[in-house]
Amino acid sequence: MGGEWAKRVPEHLSQLPFKGDIVIGNDVWFGRHCVIMPGVHIGDGAIIAAESVVTKDVEPYTVVGGHPARLIRKRFDDEMIALLLKWEWWNLPPEELVEALPILCDFDLKKVKSYIRASLSTKE
Repeated sequence: MGGEWAKRVPEHLSQLPFKGDIVIGNDVWFGRHCVIMPGVHIGDGAIIAAESVVTKDVEPYTVVGGHPARLIRKRFDDEMIALLLKWEWWNLPPEELVEALPILCDFDLKKVKSYIRASLSTKE
């Protein structure tokens, strides 16, 4: 905010602890009125329930909620989470992402896993 801000901020504010930046992964969904505390990292694919106060890091593809937020459940099994994190669909080129949209919305998780495995094997 410029030099005027620094001139007017009480000196003791620089002595307060700095907990770090909030880091939010890709494919994260927040319910209404969430509070994320400084220094918290929210993993890819996480879901934060409405009215939650997040005070600790959130693992990828988990659902957390409450005050303070606690693990409710994983969104997928460990294999699916590992595949999604390796695939990084949010970094796909637009034409590949458009092609992958139906699979991202498919309820058949075996089919989704097969698609991701095939997609990953062509990139290796």
